[in-house]
Amino acid sequence: MLSTFFTQAQDYFVAHVKGDIEVKSTNEKVKVGDQLNKDDELRFLTQNAKAVVMTMEGKRMVIDGKESEKSDDGEFISFVADVVLPLSSNIQLSTRGGDPSNIQDFKTFFGDDKYVIIGDILKVKPDPGQFPLENGWSFIYRYETGSRPVNKIVANQGDQIILDKNKLYKTKGIVVDPEKSYPVKLFYFNSNSKDVRELVTFEPIFVDENTLTVELQSVASFLENNNVMKGRDLMDELYKFVLDVHGPINKTLFFNWLGQKELITRG
Repeated sequence: MLSTFFTQAQDYFVAHVKGDIEVKSTNEKVKVGDQLNKDDELRFLTQNAKAVVMTMEGKRMVIDGKESEKSDDGEFISFVADVVLPLSSNIQLSTRGGDPSNIQDFKTFFGDDKYVIIGDILKVKPDPGQFPLENGWSFIYRYETGSRPVNKIVANQGDQIILDKNKLYKTKGIVVDPEKSYPVKLFYFNSNSKDVRELVTFEPIFVDENTLTVELQSVASFLENNNVMKGRDLMDELYKFVLDVHGPINKTLFFNWLGQKELITRG
């Protein structure tokens, strides 16, 4: 079981890892929940590998492989102190607004760049007055595979539409990587009259739910156990963590999901 109490000799708590990073002295891979010292020497198995870490005071930093030095034998190796930087905040640019149970403007809801979806499925409800799902009307999800465009009818349950990664990104028996098929265009289409409205262009980011749960549980425990923050402040901090580390997400949907997970243990 990982320790979320800061030990005296350590400088950083690992909250997120992308790519493979090893501690050179042990050859152990860096993982969520680890604690690192500024004098630890790291090996980046790919130069674009990085880790988001937190200081004792809860400040988010990034250990970035792009700052590492290439050794004579071709490895990217650097001390933590030489590759740790402040993590840029996306909070001012990353808000995704709108009521997920009554979407009136898809550009306001999804934005025009990245949008984080927790897990493989997003369920939202368009305004039924503006976007009725009857008399031939449906939503079309369109992206490029590199060889051809793909148009998928978005599934629905009543007035609710369902963006299902496993269904949308399978075409002619081939599974498509969402990150290699940006951007997505969402249309409102009538199969009878052939009327079509382009609603939004965006980049869906499907974040593995189990991975995110482990990250946020670790961050929450770390901040609580070290008396940095708790309660509502901690909930807001977890939201900001997702914005800065993964990308924009609808605040209502995030807090609904967070409430179901019960990651925060104290008042």
